[in-house]
Amino acid sequence: MGDGAFVTAKHRLWEALAWAGIFLLALMMRIEVSFDYEAQHPLADRPVIDERSYETWALEIAAGDWFGDEVFFQEPLYPYWLATVISMLGPERIGLRHMQAGLGAVLVLLILFLTRRLFGVAPALIAGLAAATYRPLLLFPCYLLKPNLFLPIFTLLCFVGIVSAGKSGKSSWPGWALVGVLGGLGALLRGNLLILLPALLLWPPVSAKLRGRAFAGGLWGSLGMALGCLAMLLPVALRNYSVGGVFALTTSGAGTNVYGGNNRDNLYGRAKEFDWVRGIPEYEADDWRHEAERRVGAALNPNEVSSYWLGEVGRSIGEDPLLHLQILWNKLRLSLGAYEVPDNHHLEWDAKFLTSKSLLAPGFGLWGMLGLAGLLKCGWKFLRRGSTKTEDPARLEILLAFVAYLLTIVLTVTSMRARLALVPLMLPFAGFTCVELGRRLMSAKRSGPELRGWLAALALAALCVHLPVIDSERRARDFSTRQFNLASYLADEPNGLEGAKAIVSELDSQWPGSSRVINLRAELMFREARERLQSDPSQTEAVRALLQGALDLLHAVVSNSGVNLRERFRARVLSGAVQEFLGNGSGAEGHYRAAREFDPEDAGLMRGLANALMMQLGKSGFRASVATEAEDLYRAALLKNDHDQSSRLGLANVLFLQGSSSPTGRARELALDGAQAELERLRSAPGVDSNAVQGLLQAVEEARRP
Repeated sequence: MGDGAFVTAKHRLWEALAWAGIFLLALMMRIEVSFDYEAQHPLADRPVIDERSYETWALEIAAGDWFGDEVFFQEPLYPYWLATVISMLGPERIGLRHMQAGLGAVLVLLILFLTRRLFGVAPALIAGLAAATYRPLLLFPCYLLKPNLFLPIFTLLCFVGIVSAGKSGKSSWPGWALVGVLGGLGALLRGNLLILLPALLLWPPVSAKLRGRAFAGGLWGSLGMALGCLAMLLPVALRNYSVGGVFALTTSGAGTNVYGGNNRDNLYGRAKEFDWVRGIPEYEADDWRHEAERRVGAALNPNEVSSYWLGEVGRSIGEDPLLHLQILWNKLRLSLGAYEVPDNHHLEWDAKFLTSKSLLAPGFGLWGMLGLAGLLKCGWKFLRRGSTKTEDPARLEILLAFVAYLLTIVLTVTSMRARLALVPLMLPFAGFTCVELGRRLMSAKRSGPELRGWLAALALAALCVHLPVIDSERRARDFSTRQFNLASYLADEPNGLEGAKAIVSELDSQWPGSSRVINLRAELMFREARERLQSDPSQTEAVRALLQGALDLLHAVVSNSGVNLRERFRARVLSGAVQEFLGNGSGAEGHYRAAREFDPEDAGLMRGLANALMMQLGKSGFRASVATEAEDLYRAALLKNDHDQSSRLGLANVLFLQGSSSPTGRARELALDGAQAELERLRSAPGVDSNAVQGLLQAVEEARRP
């Protein structure tokens, strides 16, 4: 072995050891944060919003329901991947989080590979260290959210793409096919990648042109990429058509997503709860559909719902294009700003519960500024020279990928989670900035103009990243929203009521008159009343005073026309529950009927209204029409949720009433048989009052006797 080969091998060994060290650092830091999260975060055992939806969905898939029965509203790949992990490791969340920590460390290696290919060893080591310690990437493995899978796939797509672009003709075909597969998988994780698929198909011929090869030669790559995409997306589209009769490549949520970030009620295009949408995934698709159907006055299928909301965006742009330009500008600034815009999670709120020293690491404020400076400098070089002969075309391709993905965020909804995919494309340029700026500073006399160019790029990047976009009051509301959510979750805990009340008192002083806080205060009063009565049945008067206080608060929300539909709906539902608890069937009926105008398909509302009708039957005597309506409601609730044992017991009750109130004959026997069948199903069901079931069975037997 010659001296040159020995030196090269030695350098490669040191480089490999450095990469292994960065990988281990990334893995250890993520595992440390995940242990910290499990031990200290109040939501570690309470997955929320999308997390809860994905986990529930994954558990259903792991239990055997892998096909489903509705058109996908959320991208499906992450819950299917989660179900696979659950099947291997079990459902414990710490195992899922450690698996995602491993994926996060793999992502760091991919960023190292990408940067090494674009800029060399020194920038790669800086970018790798930045990725290993990047603050949002340290916390994300703790969340059961799809960026944990999407980011490695998207980064691998970009790396394979530039490697394939360096080849020519048919020899690049397998690489481009793999890019297509990764693009299809990415679209099944984030719908905005679907927007980029047409641009991805142009990548092979355009890259061939940039490298001085025949444009037509790249068409082999486009063909391979198209086949790879179709192999991933076509089965999902056929599945959607099979269950819903509509041909949706991934989901039916495109229109609602675009509307969510492009309407006059959301000037900053952030994640937002609209007046007609509950921020809970299991209700979200139906809420959007109900509102669209209410406005149109006709039933709509999932594709028609999506088209309606896309049409609303087009109509609004036509009415006020300047307003929409302002919204797009705000979203662009937020997407490039230091503030981590919350959606399901708020980075700073989550971090306050954790003690891990790892979370002192910098985030977008530092690395976003350095990365943007590098992107600006490279982009300016390409524009000024008008050629890629003196610059690596791969750098231009990654720069264009950054810009293209940024545009998909600006066109939809911006958030910390949405813009996280920019980080793997940004960090290589951050590493490049550090190395180049260091070189210029060390030889300032010989590179004055170049140094001034870098300093100008850095100043412009700092302005973009650190100039505030939203005011302190909006940031305080973002933080308070997480406190509100925590109070809601604590209220469900056996010993969480006092903690929830303390948070609500704090929120009440910060945001007096907030309908959300009023509703939550009333809910806590209702829970306290039930707990008091359960622990000491003699506290009847105190309990009635609490319940009346809750009803007074809820009446203030219901009667205020300025309160949005969603909060009035919540107040109606809770008012109905309080009246039902008090035994006031007619009062409960009125509130439940009003609430069903917002959501006529909610199983809990159907059961509540049926219960209210049954109360009135018990007080005013049997009425066939009321009993029939109650039966229909119980059956509809069971169609929505076959495991709803309360609805099944209610159905058995109403069938018994119908049978025992009918004259001897076939109708009587059918009703009593139906009641007995429902009760037999309830005998082995968990959590059912066996005494109530047994007592009703005896009553059915007595009703059969002549």
